[in-house]
Amino acid sequence: MSVALGAILVVEPESGKAFENVGSPEASPVERADFLASGPLTCVEILGRSVVERTIERFVKADVQAISIQVQTGALDLLPTFRTAFSNVEIRVADEVWSGVGRTLREFSESGIDYAFVCKANAYLEADLVDLFQFHRQTRQTVTRASDNEGFLDLWISGCGEAAQAMFTDPETTPRTGKDGGWPVTYFVKEYVNRLAHPRDLRRLVADAFRRRCEVIPVGQEIRPGVWVDEGAQIDRRARIVAPAYLGCGSVIREDTLITRFSNIESFSFVDYGTVIEDSSILTNTYVGIWLDMCHAVVQGNQLLNLAHNVSLEIADPSLIRANMAVKKEAKGNLAMMGCA
Repeated sequence: MSVALGAILVVEPESGKAFENVGSPEASPVERADFLASGPLTCVEILGRSVVERTIERFVKADVQAISIQVQTGALDLLPTFRTAFSNVEIRVADEVWSGVGRTLREFSESGIDYAFVCKANAYLEADLVDLFQFHRQTRQTVTRASDNEGFLDLWISGCGEAAQAMFTDPETTPRTGKDGGWPVTYFVKEYVNRLAHPRDLRRLVADAFRRRCEVIPVGQEIRPGVWVDEGAQIDRRARIVAPAYLGCGSVIREDTLITRFSNIESFSFVDYGTVIEDSSILTNTYVGIWLDMCHAVVQGNQLLNLAHNVSLEIADPSLIRANMAVKKEAKGNLAMMGCA
């Protein structure tokens, strides 16, 4: 008998959450409110696609028939633009997303879907979803949660019946709280996991992808070993790109620049004359000015996080770094024209 599968992906803002300290224990944590607009790091474009989109792709490859993205009210703008057109994905906005999870499970059940994955968009996981499903059926639990060496992961699979609906809807029940006593058996994920708890984890994901330690493949063409370039990228002939490196869709790299050491320049970003980008991520729609030296950093718009010193800065001088607003307004149209939408 064939079994129908669904999936629910929960996207919540994470405003006020402090990034854990980097470096010395005395360093103060970097507040999420100071960086990346309080959005989950899974919504940030990395090597051409966000982790949210890559998660949806994994569900599709596991033959999931219906995928529902549950977005908290006020967080819809945090969702990334998808590069892939998904035919079986819907987006729902609710004040209380976990109540929405319960409603969606009920609708799945009424439409003939037997089981559903539930995943919070706060990590990059390469769990074997088919194996997780088979494990869940064998253990005959109402809900099975995934875990790894570091503890619980926010990935579950459950039936779509009333028992599972109640467990996810009630804020005191185990699927929401993760209390040990409620999980007689968990599914151990032996594959690659990156919890994306700090922007340094974005950098680690980039490096792991270049080293082929995970399944993330940069979007675009590998023009020479370790150098990936997406459609519409403009690279001046006097620029130096040293592998491994990534240049995103519509990015501009001006003359006498140097991009090196596992750096990624995401879509519609602009690196101006003479600037060095080393071991850094320049996120989408960001302008970096002339004759700068960016090392061990994550930059988006006018926000810079130096990972070596655990310092987050908002730069007021637009000649140094800023949001590439002229491009940002045209981004969707350019994506469509370039086949990147």
